[in-house]
Amino acid sequence: MLRLLGGILSALLITQSAYAQSQFLFMGTGSVTGIYYPTGNALCRILEQSDYGRQLTCSAESSGGSIDNIDALGRKELDLAIVQSDIQWRSFFGQAEFTNQGPNVELRSLFSLYPETFSLLVRSDSGIESLADLYGRSLNIGPEGSGQHATSLLMLDALNISSERFASLKQYKPDEQARALCNERVDGIVYVVGHPNTSLREATTMCETRLISLYDQQVNTIIDRFPFFTRASIPELIYANNANAVNTFGVAATMVTTAQLPEEQAYAFVAAIFEQLEYLKSLHPALGQLSATKMLEDGLSAPLHPGALRYYRERGWID
Repeated sequence: MLRLLGGILSALLITQSAYAQSQFLFMGTGSVTGIYYPTGNALCRILEQSDYGRQLTCSAESSGGSIDNIDALGRKELDLAIVQSDIQWRSFFGQAEFTNQGPNVELRSLFSLYPETFSLLVRSDSGIESLADLYGRSLNIGPEGSGQHATSLLMLDALNISSERFASLKQYKPDEQARALCNERVDGIVYVVGHPNTSLREATTMCETRLISLYDQQVNTIIDRFPFFTRASIPELIYANNANAVNTFGVAATMVTTAQLPEEQAYAFVAAIFEQLEYLKSLHPALGQLSATKMLEDGLSAPLHPGALRYYRERGWID
């Protein structure tokens, strides 16, 4: 009996010791109906299933979006965050909504993910053919704190379009706006997402809707004003009632952290992801075009974290 009790106590001590050595990361994502949330869960699952998962695990937390994630990183409530590349740029340089905080010198990049496009959706029977046709009507640009909201305001600023040109700028959440559009509580809704997108697909099947292209001149003006944006398009036929490709602009979803994250943790997280990159690409259509080259280049304004940089140098991807 004493030998049995001794064995049980030893096992408990080993378990407690292993638990104490295990380190936990919290990752900010976005709405549960968007792509950030399942992407974050996929990344955490890959980490936990890797050799590094014995000492390092993570949890993907839903959030209000990119700006909320940046703020939570600053408050040390998160260790990792998925944010739009334009939000990363503005935070690092202390621009726009981050002017009062000043440059975020603690922000660090880990890698880029997939492209996200500005996507403007209207009802098919609305008679709306262009952005200008929404003047005098209501447009949903999403809640404050979301990348959707921030990108929409930058687009209007670049095109010198005052908010007064619209009857109202609504702030429905991503999981609310499709119903608001179909119930005619709003005339247009904005997504800034990777494609195909579950929420946008729902919006195109809940009622007859279609995506609206921006003119080439508008896209050029936006990119000239804010060079962190890039020209983009939404492929034809991936949504109901949308037979033609859509001309627009976009950003990249990026993974960031702060300089406070220990180098070994950043290295382990990045290594786990890139060692299972092909598996990651299979988890969602938006991730299907990932490549190591683009993940190290697209939309990264903040310096690479030393842990990520060490891994990339070991792989020969960076000098």
